[in-house]
Amino acid sequence: MILDEKNRKNLVFLILQFFDEEGYEESLHLLEQDSGVFFDFSYLSNAILNGNWKDADDYLSAFTSPEANTFSRKMFFGLFKLKFSEAPDRSGGSEAVKIFSKDLRRIPVLKDDSFDDLVEVIAVDDMRIPEETCCVDKAPGRAKLCVDLHKLAESNPSLRGKLDFPSLNKSALLALISLLCPNCSRRKGGLKEDLICLILQFLYEAKYKNTLHKLEQETKVFFNLNYLAEVMKLGEYGKAEEYLGAFTNWEDNKYSKAMFLELQKLICLQSTEWEVATPSGSLDNMSLKIKLHASVAMLAKKNPVLKDELKFPSMEKSRLLTLVKQTMDWWTCNNTSSLENVPVVSYLCGTPSSMKFFFKKTVPRKKKPNEIKDPSQCNALVLPDCFSEEKIARLTYSPSGDYILALAEDATHKLWTWSSSQNEFCKENVYPKPRLHQPQSGKTMENEMATSVQKSTSCFAVKGSYLFSTSGGKIAVFDLKNFEKVASFGSPTPMATYFIFIPGDLLAVGLDDGSIFIHCLSSRKVKEKLEGHDQKITCLAFSRCFNVLVSSDSDGKLCLWSTKSWVKLTSKNSTRKFCNRSNLESTSLVTHIQFDPYQIELLVVHDGWIGLYEVRTLDCRLQWIPDASDPAITSATYSSDGEIIYVGFRCGSIKIVDSKTFMTLCQINLTSFTQLSTSNIRYSFLVHTSILV
Repeated sequence: MILDEKNRKNLVFLILQFFDEEGYEESLHLLEQDSGVFFDFSYLSNAILNGNWKDADDYLSAFTSPEANTFSRKMFFGLFKLKFSEAPDRSGGSEAVKIFSKDLRRIPVLKDDSFDDLVEVIAVDDMRIPEETCCVDKAPGRAKLCVDLHKLAESNPSLRGKLDFPSLNKSALLALISLLCPNCSRRKGGLKEDLICLILQFLYEAKYKNTLHKLEQETKVFFNLNYLAEVMKLGEYGKAEEYLGAFTNWEDNKYSKAMFLELQKLICLQSTEWEVATPSGSLDNMSLKIKLHASVAMLAKKNPVLKDELKFPSMEKSRLLTLVKQTMDWWTCNNTSSLENVPVVSYLCGTPSSMKFFFKKTVPRKKKPNEIKDPSQCNALVLPDCFSEEKIARLTYSPSGDYILALAEDATHKLWTWSSSQNEFCKENVYPKPRLHQPQSGKTMENEMATSVQKSTSCFAVKGSYLFSTSGGKIAVFDLKNFEKVASFGSPTPMATYFIFIPGDLLAVGLDDGSIFIHCLSSRKVKEKLEGHDQKITCLAFSRCFNVLVSSDSDGKLCLWSTKSWVKLTSKNSTRKFCNRSNLESTSLVTHIQFDPYQIELLVVHDGWIGLYEVRTLDCRLQWIPDASDPAITSATYSSDGEIIYVGFRCGSIKIVDSKTFMTLCQINLTSFTQLSTSNIRYSFLVHTSILV
């Protein structure tokens, strides 16, 4: 079966009628231009009468050019001539110069009447006197131009056969598809949505990109994440905003708001162009852009408004064109004037196999998570440490992922870096070997210990090449390049229990008396003191999307603070109205809080459960409770892409949970990644870097 030009042209006419009847005006006229099968002179006339010169020029240029023939040359010249004559009263003459230099220069200079007209236009004196033309009625001149252009269009060989639209029955394409697949209207989305998907596939295969993406916006059936990524990569953030705005708006939900915020940041980065300042700045800016691009994509996947529009049904190649061709072949062979007995198909979009798979997926069923027990089932690296058997209190990756930093209970720090041999990264099944780093000076980074070791809390945070750390005493500042201690501040009482960095050169420090100090690092002064907790602060988390700080205490209380005014916005007890496991001793301690990689949702970790919280209200919307046989949870953290959550238990095992559904995907037992005696294992303290490659 040959899908010839005639079938393609007939299908385009059917689609044009469908667009017109459904009110997809922009897609309609873009398809006319992309396909070139129908020249809508009324659209060109309306553009001219309304003074939309760019639309008129673009539309005419899609069908012909000034060089094509004499008629085309005269059509463009008439258009540019009137545009030129109206320019002075629109912009004081500067626009006229621009039109002459760009538009009129496109007209081939030939010794015919067009050449004489061009000389006449340039020679007219009152073209430079806007005061005399400002009150002139433009309507008669525009109407006369439309009449002249229509005469030229009728004689123009480039437009021959394109000025008349064929006579079609009402809703011809919709009626045809309904006959071919009578059952499709019963499916979710119905006949019209299936037809739009078929048209989108046709536009994609025909490379009618302008129509394709405009139709996506007008129908809202499919959100093309690849197109959004493409325009962002090209730096066309205005187009990205326009595309996103067709599907959702700022107020729809937190994900939509965050997506528009990320696009605004990209626009700001583009306008400031600060990457040209230094080579390192360029890399930093590029890295930030990559992260923001990935952030927009991730937010789109999580956005409930876009969720159902992200997947496009798989279907056979040229599905719509094939259906039309099969119908035409049947009609010709049967020599009939009716489609009453036309052969039907069982589906429009998708394939029989994919449809079966779809319906199988929708049936809810419980599946036991995959359990990994043996070292052969996973790859693991052991960080070498021959000098100490102290238990690790804190552990983290560097922001760039090039080292791992740990703080032991004896207040000493350990730093592991990867092998310097880049060849190891290129070999299959070979993993880079970590090594315990020690500077040539032999110095160690050691904190001041608390007087009461039992009550001390260890915590640290990294800013650039500097480490801020405490083990119950003052907060020490170390240079990670040489392990030098460069400063210390604070006091042993009240003791610092958690701290994080906040944009604006600020350090938020939570204390064991429940207060939070906001330190300004540049001035070395306390900017604010936040009071809202009665128990010691267990964790702090900052969201750049909402500009808020969230704090948790040992009594299970969560507080939300504005980082602009530093007022408390709301507070909630995280342990109320929740299911707790009967096999665990009831405690209210929140061990950890963390925003997802894109700063939208808050993960709250309790020893008996984990939960996802709405940021503005601190209401829990999802809770995950482990099996009754599981011991206490010691830690939980997001993966770098935010798709899964790693949950660690006191026995050393790890469970991997889907962050959207909170379904357990996998369990990794301690026996699969260590051969050590379990008596030497304290618990799995999990962290994960947020690296975007």
